[in-house]
Amino acid sequence: MNYAHSQEIARALEPVLEDAALAQQLAAQARPAVWLQTTAVEDEAEIASGSTKLGGCPDLPAGVAWPERGRYPDHEQRVKPHRDDSLAPDSRWRWARPEQVQLFRKEALQHVARLESTFPLSFVAQINFAEARSAGTLDADFPESGLLSVFYDLMEQPWGFDPADACALKLIFSEGDAEFERRPQPPALLELPDHCQLAPMACELHACVTALPLESAQWGSQGLALDEEQRDRFVEWWFDDAQNAASSGGEDSGCHRIGGWPTPVQGDMQTECALVAAGHYCGNGDAYADEATRAVRDTATQWLLLLQIGSDEKGGMGWGDAGQLYLWMRRDDLRARRFDRARLVLQCC
Repeated sequence: MNYAHSQEIARALEPVLEDAALAQQLAAQARPAVWLQTTAVEDEAEIASGSTKLGGCPDLPAGVAWPERGRYPDHEQRVKPHRDDSLAPDSRWRWARPEQVQLFRKEALQHVARLESTFPLSFVAQINFAEARSAGTLDADFPESGLLSVFYDLMEQPWGFDPADACALKLIFSEGDAEFERRPQPPALLELPDHCQLAPMACELHACVTALPLESAQWGSQGLALDEEQRDRFVEWWFDDAQNAASSGGEDSGCHRIGGWPTPVQGDMQTECALVAAGHYCGNGDAYADEATRAVRDTATQWLLLLQIGSDEKGGMGWGDAGQLYLWMRRDDLRARRFDRARLVLQCC
């Protein structure tokens, strides 16, 4: 079951908060979304060109190159652990057989080679906005039509809390009248391990309404407040209620969705996106506590969830430990279709 309108959220929250007015106030923050119910397909040709799908091969306009990333800005830092693995003595892997040790070294060297060169990004998803709007309501600033193609560094899988992670994500937005051709994966991607091979999944699109999560900058900006007991009950409700908690498998709205609010696995992503986009490292708490970043943090509510992609075993899609991949954009950038300014966040248990 998924929420169909905000009053369902209000009715669910009233006994939790024991405050009808506060339940209505929180329900008013709900946002519409379209969620994706996925089905594995044996033959990708079953999925029409330009349709919404996850995994497989992208549909791109003629002349649009397959996106690549160059070296990461923090290249040496990323390469070092893999290079160390390739040179480590056998004693590091006392538990492994000799042939396994050689395989570990080989894989480490292969990863170093990929990081040291320009490398194609993996295709993750494409969203047809005309299909999405036919299925349900989206924020007014989302496109009315067009195809958004998502590419990501599946081998490295950066978390997004470092400004250096930006080159791991590439979004291609094609206008609604574009003519598409299905592109085969580059040979370099076909050589990646099995966990980096995403099988095609067809998507059936459904409308829903999403509740405001506790881990959001929106609470402070709207003057929303819970006392300690209400907060504890809200957290319990959030994680116990199937309509709210993050899920996997593409069977409900907690897994894959377009727009709305996210189902966070960890913490607030709006503030993280604002800080990282401004060049601040968010792998620890320093930037959140620094008074010098307050002006940046105050812009957090400008960030909207563009897309959430959950773990989905039938497509070989997994983000850490049953995690979620989230794409965010500032509202002004979304209006101007500046998809190159989107930020990525990966969260898992």
